Amino acid sequence: MVTRAAGSPAPSQADRAAAAAASDRQANPTAPGKHETPDTPQPARAEPGDAPRFAQVAVPVPLRRLFTYHIPETMRNRVAVGSLVRIPFGRRKTTGFVVDLAAASDLPAIKDLDAVEDPDLSLPADVLDLCRWVSDYYLAPLGEVLRAALPAGLGKKTPGDVPRAEGPAATDLVLGPEQAQALTAVLDTLRRHEHATHLLYGVTGSGKTEVYLRAAQEAVKAGGKVLLLIPEIALSPQMVRRVEARFGNRAALWHSALTPARRREVWTRTRRGEIDVLVGARSAVFAPLPDLRLVVVDEEHENAYKQAESPRYHARDVALVRARAAGATVILGSATPSLESFANAERGKHRLLTLPHRVERRPRAPVELVAIPRADDEPRPLSLIFGNRLREAMAATLSRGEQSILFLNRRGHSTLVLCEACREPLKCSQCDITLTWHQVGDRVVCHYCGRKRKPPADCPECGGPVTIFKGVGTQRVMGEIARLFAGVRVLRLDTDSTRKRGALETALETFRRGEADILLGTQMVAKGLDFPRVTLVGVVNADIQLALPDFRSAERTFQLLTQVAGRSGRGERPGTVIFQTHHPEHYALVDAAAQDYEAFYRTESESRTDPPYPPHVRLVNLMFDGKDRDAVERRAEQAAATLQRAIRRQGRAVEILGPAPQPFSRLKGKHRWHVTLRGTDRPALRALALAVLEQAETAAGGAVRTTVDVDPVSLL
Repeated sequence: MVTRAAGSPAPSQADRAAAAAASDRQANPTAPGKHETPDTPQPARAEPGDAPRFAQVAVPVPLRRLFTYHIPETMRNRVAVGSLVRIPFGRRKTTGFVVDLAAASDLPAIKDLDAVEDPDLSLPADVLDLCRWVSDYYLAPLGEVLRAALPAGLGKKTPGDVPRAEGPAATDLVLGPEQAQALTAVLDTLRRHEHATHLLYGVTGSGKTEVYLRAAQEAVKAGGKVLLLIPEIALSPQMVRRVEARFGNRAALWHSALTPARRREVWTRTRRGEIDVLVGARSAVFAPLPDLRLVVVDEEHENAYKQAESPRYHARDVALVRARAAGATVILGSATPSLESFANAERGKHRLLTLPHRVERRPRAPVELVAIPRADDEPRPLSLIFGNRLREAMAATLSRGEQSILFLNRRGHSTLVLCEACREPLKCSQCDITLTWHQVGDRVVCHYCGRKRKPPADCPECGGPVTIFKGVGTQRVMGEIARLFAGVRVLRLDTDSTRKRGALETALETFRRGEADILLGTQMVAKGLDFPRVTLVGVVNADIQLALPDFRSAERTFQLLTQVAGRSGRGERPGTVIFQTHHPEHYALVDAAAQDYEAFYRTESESRTDPPYPPHVRLVNLMFDGKDRDAVERRAEQAAATLQRAIRRQGRAVEILGPAPQPFSRLKGKHRWHVTLRGTDRPALRALALAVLEQAETAAGGAVRTTVDVDPVSLL
């Protein structure tokens, strides 16, 4: 059997203290922390001159343990810390990562390593240290973190480099005075190879990207490498094109949609130092970039930087940790910074740089707040989707030969399917979620588990007819456009219409060429797009995010509306923006309409002081799920009781919220409860969460899964 060398579920007090201290380095630590191991039998560390005979291996499974393997003599000159190795694990073969070496071991029967994978796939020391920090801070198994750093599919050989355009390309863009001032501040730390974090707060269209690229050129000129993180590659095609035009075949993309061969090519070229600028989504933060000089996190406020499954790391914060360890300069860019980042700027942790005006002082498009039409309005509106003001603005834009963007963050046709008799909504059989009707294919779909079926003729609750369709999705909006404006050319962008590879890029290019009049979509149309002929942005329903039972709902609403409003009037023609809403007085909408981030920040920050939420406190969310509702509830209650006893015993200033069902209490057939820890004592929060994980590991049976989310971006 495979024997454990580390990772016992019963760490010592010394280990608890060390691990808690490591967790106290969140966004601006001095360096990634050492991986702490508990008081279980461990191999003796290999001293200089000793031949390492044993390897401690992290396996990508949900276990916070390391496993010891014997190194066959024929492999000893090829096994090093960071090596990717093939191992026997239970009844199967898998891969793991060597994280330590030893000359001896007092453990019983130890299996041999099977093989050492390609040296090109080994992890550099700095990346391994970063993964150890992520494992410690986010309480994630080290093997799962390492798997995120070296994604699946890299084992396949590449057929050769893919030809790329040569660069760099010349640019005739002239920086405005505000851009030049921001760039000067960044270059001041960059040229001194001094770590600093700059929060580049610039309104939409203010030229943040050009500041990134000029700073990247300087970093490369000095012999360094650049990491440029963007929330989603597919939603930032213009950013990608500009980077490739500037750096040619010395730039590369890293994201999950790459083919295995292309992924391996990018990885190996990056590790060999052949890539100067790596553009990537979340997992690119672990890329093996030597001599890292500049890290850019574009749209730093985006929730897409937070991993939804274990390891639940936040790429922005991990990037800050990595940059500090490398002595690199950081630019966090956003028109709507997260409250945490702006608070860090106010506290002096980040240096605030502002771009308050659009390039060439182009005016921002004025925003109007108008009422969503209702069936009982007098006189009865011509459309229950488009009010008179938005409908007239659409007609005027079409008549001028200009383009419009319509935003609705709901796909499908109707978001509620109701029984005519009892008025009960039709719900998913596996989730506590109402089903959405999709007109295409005539299906009701759960947007969480993905189950779909024909709409039932009879209500499962009372047997009455199911015929009432309520709510509005993008499919229904598209039909309404066709009804009101015959012959109009509409492109719909949502996850339903862009499932095929390349569909999103094709649609955006079609719109760019002027072959469509209206671009309709979900948040895909809200950010990263720059179409000079767009002079109207219409938000069909600005209230959707506000209805979510989450402490960040107002922040997300403000950010999304501000971003989509910034798509209008980016060229020489002035633009208009119209928000349709039932809540025109809400500060998130009022401030988004005024494009006043500072006003929103002050109001929202004040609203999170009582009860306290980030950025004033830290949160750790402990989640429990399983098919047996009673078992899940009992485990959550046991965890809460354990936490209460620990807090009383230790006198910790930590508040416990719950136990309680999560807002969506059943997903994919599993019931969900949670307990949330709230406080400012970060070591205490971590120690308490660790105690619950240990309790779960020693509990009999696996009917209930326990997971932890450190610094959650949502409590849904």
